[in-house]
Amino acid sequence: MLTLSQKLPDYFEYHEDGTQYYLRQVQYPQDIPLLHQWMHEPHVIPQWQLNKSELDLHVYFDKMLADDHQRLLIVGVNGKDVGYTEIYEGKRDRLGRYYEGDDHDLGWHLLFGDKSVFGKGFLRPTIRLLSFYIFEHSQAKKIVGEPDHTVKPYAAVVEEMCYESQGLILMAEKTAMLYYCFRETFYHKFEQYLKSSQQLQQLADQSAKVLSVT
Repeated sequence: MLTLSQKLPDYFEYHEDGTQYYLRQVQYPQDIPLLHQWMHEPHVIPQWQLNKSELDLHVYFDKMLADDHQRLLIVGVNGKDVGYTEIYEGKRDRLGRYYEGDDHDLGWHLLFGDKSVFGKGFLRPTIRLLSFYIFEHSQAKKIVGEPDHTVKPYAAVVEEMCYESQGLILMAEKTAMLYYCFRETFYHKFEQYLKSSQQLQQLADQSAKVLSVT
């Protein structure tokens, strides 16, 4: 029987304001050099603490990919891989020890490894990408999050994206702010973004069919 995270697709594409965003399954071992590069970026190290040797990361991601409560995905913008995300089952994750979880809760962790995307306005669309990926392919009534409460820019952005703070939780490595993003609230605000993306994708598919015929 497949777990919640195993039912999620290997690829998901979303379009916003003329920009393509996508999620694709991490390819092992092909993606390890890229992940190794990102994990050694100064802006990534403090939060992720995975600035290890490439061999150590091979072992780490081999174990992570075998864990059936999560999916590991590469984030892309306009055909270029720029980041990494983990989609996890809230109740089966260690977070489940700190909050009253629903069986269908899913959450995500995100890093932008490629610094060239900084300041381009990609964060909010990427959060919509992650949220639609989860809500469109699961029965989750809410998405959960537990970032370090000291990361203030994150707090400002996610609350704008319908992620509601629930209070502080004391975890082993950080004091985190627990967030919930409820499906109904999120779609009330952003459903039109998804419809616009789907329409663009349908037009692109139709154009591709025409070209293949001609």
